[in-house]
Amino acid sequence: MRGKCGRHAQGLLPEDGSPTTTGGDRGILGEEVPGLGLDNRLSLRVVLEAEVYPTEDERRVMQAMKTIVPFSEEVDDVEVLEGPVKLIRVRKEGHDSLSKLRSSLRNNRVLDTARSLLLSKRGEIRPLRFHKQAAMVGRINLVDDEEFSPMGAIVLRIEYEGDPTILADWLAPKTERGRPVGEATLQDLLRGRREVSNI
Repeated sequence: MRGKCGRHAQGLLPEDGSPTTTGGDRGILGEEVPGLGLDNRLSLRVVLEAEVYPTEDERRVMQAMKTIVPFSEEVDDVEVLEGPVKLIRVRKEGHDSLSKLRSSLRNNRVLDTARSLLLSKRGEIRPLRFHKQAAMVGRINLVDDEEFSPMGAIVLRIEYEGDPTILADWLAPKTERGRPVGEATLQDLLRGRREVSNI
């Protein structure tokens, strides 16, 4: 184990791990979200994994992983499992761990592809896979099969307590003519449901 999850280190949770409601209404990582107390927020966790083959440089693979989900070996829960093929596993909590990916999916105009890979036909969240070599040069390329990434894909698993459709509507909403439609707000994501308008 290289590092530990930074929520305790940053003072966002007390040592016993229980949420605190002091300091106003806050989101998962302590940011202000009007009308949402910590007791009402839903958990969102990400697990990012990549294999490191003997011909690969571990540092370069870690850098490729950071293209998708930024992390710090000193702050976040990062472990390297030794073996003939190493496995790097990163665990992070909070929606902001997905902020870079959320922006990249929009900038690269791959929202529909990401959504189709993320949500199963039964509405369940599936792992997303990314081309490792593309990530090594700072690009995000989604793959739907490990075979399309010769040295193995970088795999992102998202654990979310709310409605999976809300997560998809926030991370990779549907598009019309290349523009996002029906996008979930941050409050929707943290509550796990859409806000009902009183119009």
